[in-house]
Amino acid sequence: MKVIITQREALKVVGIRILTTVEENRIPQLWTDFIARMDELGKNAVPDCSLGICFSDNETELLEDSQFNYMACKVVKDDSIVPVGMEYRKISSQLVAVFTHVGSLETLGETYDYIYEKWLPGSEYELVSADEIEWYDSRFNFGEKESQMDIHIPIAKRDNKDNINDGLLFTNEN
Repeated sequence: MKVIITQREALKVVGIRILTTVEENRIPQLWTDFIARMDELGKNAVPDCSLGICFSDNETELLEDSQFNYMACKVVKDDSIVPVGMEYRKISSQLVAVFTHVGSLETLGETYDYIYEKWLPGSEYELVSADEIEWYDSRFNFGEKESQMDIHIPIAKRDNKDNINDGLLFTNEN
């Protein structure tokens, strides 16, 4: 799987946030609710794109019954309105490893397993406590085998090693 290491720009988002667990998984219903209300949002800064954000709570291991905040949202411009029942958040710029998941959401767990069980332990990077983003753009087609979406995992170099360049830092084709 191709991995791109890059500095993601800061983002401003508006959407609906929930508290859920892996076991409870209220995320599909959240997306249904958010999609029904997307037309209430003002100016989108990134057309044809929605984000799913898992907010960092400093917990290093996400267990089946661990609670976490997840937000379905859109990237907005500064003067965007915030509809009732939605919230506005600023997401900091962050060094991220970007992975492209190909396939339906039913196989998304396999991509996350690869990221956390294979790539991250074998890489020169470590996970940091920051927001994790699922980036759904025009390549995403719900339920389709060829559907694509990106996953932004917040990282930092292990042991503060030097040799970090701007932009594309590392590509792993494995």
